[in-house]
Amino acid sequence: DALRVEVTTFLLAGQETTSLALTWTWYLLSQHPDAQRRVEEEIDTVLAGRAPEYADLVNLPFTRMVVDEALRLYPPAWIFSRQALSDDQVSGYHVPRGWIVFVVPWVLHRLPALWDDPERFDPDRFSQEKSANRPKFAYLPFGAGPRQCIGNQFALIEAQLIVATLA
Repeated sequence: DALRVEVTTFLLAGQETTSLALTWTWYLLSQHPDAQRRVEEEIDTVLAGRAPEYADLVNLPFTRMVVDEALRLYPPAWIFSRQALSDDQVSGYHVPRGWIVFVVPWVLHRLPALWDDPERFDPDRFSQEKSANRPKFAYLPFGAGPRQCIGNQFALIEAQLIVATLA
């Protein structure tokens, strides 16, 4: 039963969220022609007219950064909740056992304390250099911890391959 539920979640829940992520990715590229040009140049250089394959993804870093930035600005799961299993402290607030705490990536991904110019579309913020010192839980498009989205890696692979194919 547990395996069936996980497979169903993986296949069905991922379909809508990935399509939302791709919709925002295309919208953002349509509004930022320099980023669109960089994606197209990267794809033309790496793929030379052929269809992308999984092995190509490592050579398409800007395409991945565009997907990551779209997920930062418009996370498909823009809010999720967790129940406190025991009394706890969160940012100085007492959270009693049993209470529900909401995590809102849409807000978290726009905090000026974590992101320079957070409303601006800037795929380069996901370069290795700029990502190196980012706090672990500043970017949560798929949640985190043991309840993190089961399909997160598949969704990223799928989104990057689709962008590379269509661009």
